[in-house]
Amino acid sequence: MSYTLGEAAKAVGKSKSTISKALKTGKLSYEGKTSAGYKINKAELFRVYPKPQKTVEAERLETPSEHLKNAVELAELRAENKALQEQVDMLKTDKEDWKKQAQILALTDQRKAGGGLFGWFKKE
Repeated sequence: MSYTLGEAAKAVGKSKSTISKALKTGKLSYEGKTSAGYKINKAELFRVYPKPQKTVEAERLETPSEHLKNAVELAELRAENKALQEQVDMLKTDKEDWKKQAQILALTDQRKAGGGLFGWFKKE
């Protein structure tokens, strides 16, 4: 695989002028030169300029759009979580209201049956 001058410079974290000087002085060899520019062999480039080690910070800076996307997704998930929690709270309140209503109806039915609390003492 071959690199252009710009691609080679970017791959090793050097300027184009540094790579160009290395080519002109013979420090770095190339496969060919066309009207489009130099064709620099990948292995030769990394022999002269070892590939820089990426730090976590460098990787983070290389992919800001990825981090931005993750931040947006996190915000959306937090908003969804809040909405779902509000819905759960509302359902709990509804459950308690229905439970109270059921208890009231049960007591009303019991009283209508003639017993009230002591319906089992009913006269016949």
